[in-house]
Amino acid sequence: MDNTYIIREAVPDDAENMILYLNQVGGESDNLLHGENEFLVPIEGVKRKLAMSKDSENSIVLIALENEQIIARAELEGYYPARIHHRAKFSISVRKDHWNQGIGTEMIKRIFEQAKKINIRIIELEVITDNAGAIALYHKMGFIDIGIYKNYFYVNGTFKDAIVMQKIL
Repeated sequence: MDNTYIIREAVPDDAENMILYLNQVGGESDNLLHGENEFLVPIEGVKRKLAMSKDSENSIVLIALENEQIIARAELEGYYPARIHHRAKFSISVRKDHWNQGIGTEMIKRIFEQAKKINIRIIELEVITDNAGAIALYHKMGFIDIGIYKNYFYVNGTFKDAIVMQKIL
């Protein structure tokens, strides 16, 4: 693998690039919350979200860039209430032409490093039960299954279950 990409925190100026990326990856699998060109948040909304994440004490959005293009995105979204402030929801996506090149693993390692810095102790996620590649990656990175979320997704006329996972740092 040639490490020609960089990983850094996303900033509001990345909004336009982020929208293009999300609309592309949405069409590359049925495993994300939106399909191709279904990410319809206006650029100002994405800028606001990235600014809020950057200013947050318990959230972060990381992007991997290659030739100025986003090739992967990982987000840790911390909870606000005091009693669950130590927890965060995790999501990640990688552009299909960069699958199985170690980028997801590297992004998750960086997320773990950042999580420890911002006092996140539990990272949680949901993954569609038939997304074998992601499930294998999460297990490799130390996530454990804690339950099944029935009918989590509705894709192409079919309900799909998700595995709920967590990683305790």
